[in-house]
Amino acid sequence: MVEIIPAILTDSSVKFKDLALRIEPYASRVHIDIADGVFVPNKTINGYDELRGFESALKFDVHLMVQRPQDVIREWFSTHADRFFIHAESDVNLNVIIEDIHKNERKVGLVLNPETEVDKIKEFIGKIDYIQFMTVHPGFQGGEFVEGVINIISDFRKAYPDIVIIADGGITPETAPKLKMAGVSIVVVGSYIIKSDNFGEAIEKLRSSL
Repeated sequence: MVEIIPAILTDSSVKFKDLALRIEPYASRVHIDIADGVFVPNKTINGYDELRGFESALKFDVHLMVQRPQDVIREWFSTHADRFFIHAESDVNLNVIIEDIHKNERKVGLVLNPETEVDKIKEFIGKIDYIQFMTVHPGFQGGEFVEGVINIISDFRKAYPDIVIIADGGITPETAPKLKMAGVSIVVVGSYIIKSDNFGEAIEKLRSSL
């Protein structure tokens, strides 16, 4: 069964809390997209300020679309976010930040943009909990689905049958089944859910397609 995780990308603290509360009846976990305006052109809330003191039964993934994740990761350790996703393309010592996240009893995944070679992260496979493939170019919700990533995921799944594979971006009832066939374990869904009139119905349509 492929897990569906709704994503929030916003520059408004008020909107973040509103969306999280609207998602809560239909999901157990939310994926927070954090952008610094440098690594990607968009800029969002910093996220950790919003999450501190935010009372919710939700669990939180944090996708750091930032140039220097090592500069903010300690702030996140003071929140209850328990899974972190670091871009392989960011300006960071991946070994150090992976170890730091694990030492703080959280889980970590590496993220690959559509154009990034899988070879960039192969040496870290045994050290990470997840691999996340971007199926859009990151930074904004509602980007065009990059079909070519499906074959990359399929080949990766054959090479690494046991790792949890996540696909993020452009997920709809049309694209989700293709990703399931390729071997994806989790889909992260932003605009299809957030732009819908009824979050519950949108999630159910996705679930039915899988």
